[in-house]
Amino acid sequence: MARILLVDDDAGVVARNAAALEADGHAVSTAATTAQGLDAVRHEAPDLVVLEAMLDGAMAGFDLARTLAREFPALPLIMLSRVDEVISDRELATQDRDDGWMPVQRFMEKPVSPEVLVYEVDHLLPVAHGR
Repeated sequence: MARILLVDDDAGVVARNAAALEADGHAVSTAATTAQGLDAVRHEAPDLVVLEAMLDGAMAGFDLARTLAREFPALPLIMLSRVDEVISDRELATQDRDDGWMPVQRFMEKPVSPEVLVYEVDHLLPVAHGR
């Protein structure tokens, strides 16, 4: 059983994903803001974080991913988002990027079925923890 943190402000998505992950045997905690997410990681030490890019009324999920990658480099991150509905590929193409711009192991466009998320979580955990 792994500890999974879901950071998303969409209660319906969180409920569906939490139910699927719990049915797969994982312990799930949730956060609705970047501040709550960072606090949860610092205090609960999850095995994997699933986060939304569009948080706090902006694209703060990207900043959260960079902070988590810097502070917890072994922590696997999965980003789910509808960011493509808000910004264009052209806008993303002009971003100043480096290797840490989007430090996530998986980026998945919403909607993501809970079964696909469970599959990705189950496959990232052994790699991240050397199993």
